[in-house]
Amino acid sequence: MIKRCFLLFWLCFTHHTYSQEEWLFVTEPFPPYFAEQLPQQGWLADLTVTALASQNITASIEFTTWARAIKLVEKNKRTAVLGAYFSTEREQIFLYSRPLAHSFTGLFKRKNTHISYDGSLASLEDYSISKGSDYIVGDEFSKQRNLTTTESKDLVSSLRVLQLGRVDLVAGTKEVGEYWLKNHSILQSDTAAEIEYIEPHLAYHHLYIVFSRSSANSEQRLSQLESGLTAIINNGEAASVLLRHGFSEAKTEQYLEFLKR
Repeated sequence: MIKRCFLLFWLCFTHHTYSQEEWLFVTEPFPPYFAEQLPQQGWLADLTVTALASQNITASIEFTTWARAIKLVEKNKRTAVLGAYFSTEREQIFLYSRPLAHSFTGLFKRKNTHISYDGSLASLEDYSISKGSDYIVGDEFSKQRNLTTTESKDLVSSLRVLQLGRVDLVAGTKEVGEYWLKNHSILQSDTAAEIEYIEPHLAYHHLYIVFSRSSANSEQRLSQLESGLTAIINNGEAASVLLRHGFSEAKTEQYLEFLKR
């Protein structure tokens, strides 16, 4: 009897010890950082999965609209959001990781139209601007009440209505918009108006992983993520991830210094 009880205890202990914890991330496709069609779902997704694997955690990513992703994590129906921008409003709801990447937000226009944009938001008051639902463009942009803005479900949808001439401008992430313009089939029509990004940028952003503050596990999970990132920086796995995604050695070294901060 004692031997049988000991065996049951040992089986339960080993199952707990060797079974992996599972996390489910949710986000909107955000190439070239992460998207379903990219190798290993993109370099930032690959880096995140690798970091968590070092902590015996398996991670998968669900791609949906940005507005839905934010709501799912806020309501504790998913583990975390991958690739969130910072805002003081969101910080009341979410715990933020260290910065994982950076990007620019700005404006896209049709090449055959003249836009009098001098870098000030006041110069945009005569134009209609589309952006994705729940997107953060920039603090000053959000505070400006004299702009005519509409929302679409995502950046691709905004760029499409711009092509069709239904708005004058699109506000969105430079790197992602330029990727979609080159690679998304809906934006590749021979008769579609050519779109270009215009400077100056509206804002500079970091990308983070965020956890809901209302979850009892969020602080522990944030600590596990941070430990995983530190581990793969130190053991060389982070560099290997970046190199297999086409980063040069110089760019890899530069990024790892950024990630250590």
